[in-house]
Amino acid sequence: MDRKKERPLNQPECAIAVMAKQPEPGKVKTRLCPPLTPEQAADLSEAFFLDTVSLISGIQHTDVFVAYDPDTALDFFSRKTPPFVKFVTQGQGDLGARLSGISRKVFAYGYKKLVILASDTPHLPGDIIRKAFARLDNTDVVLGPCDDGGYYLIGLRFPAPGLFEGIPWSTSRVLDLTIGRAHEAGMTCELLPPCYDIDTGEDAKRLMKDLKVNAFGDSNECLRTKKVLTDLTPILPG
Repeated sequence: MDRKKERPLNQPECAIAVMAKQPEPGKVKTRLCPPLTPEQAADLSEAFFLDTVSLISGIQHTDVFVAYDPDTALDFFSRKTPPFVKFVTQGQGDLGARLSGISRKVFAYGYKKLVILASDTPHLPGDIIRKAFARLDNTDVVLGPCDDGGYYLIGLRFPAPGLFEGIPWSTSRVLDLTIGRAHEAGMTCELLPPCYDIDTGEDAKRLMKDLKVNAFGDSNECLRTKKVLTDLTPILPG
């Protein structure tokens, strides 16, 4: 069992963790193939990650964690991120076990609020993350709904392993079942504005169109993602 550490005086109350898998061809974003090759999908995955780190690094008074996978990927991610970024492993098991483990590890450092998100929503407006932290002042669980019935973000005020156990991940029931689990446990729960993650070629084309019209505002430029998507325009026509 992890022992909760005393929070240093200069440590903020809030932490944000981005889940990231080392972008190896054939092991990341496989639902983008086809139309993309495994190498192109890996390049896009890395761009998503770097833009996500850039996004969350702009959230003031918040420590940034990368929850990395596999366990051997620390060297890769430490070379790709600023020196202030902290690291934890995702661990083993399904997505629920990983989310539970990440929250337990980060809260053990003494943080009062934690937001966890994946690295495939680099277009997420920073204001949504700030809103998540603000709502955690009075709410136990904050969820960001995805179009596919899952969630792109979860915010917590304490470890809550029961939220992640027995959930049929990658199905349209994830969000509703998680809300139900929270209510069964007597936890308050609020929803953020919806967003979408990038899993398929259609998702990538949707993102290309939205970035062209600046649908997410100037605060989130997605510079690396834009560059990779521009190079992929012949493969992902609008």
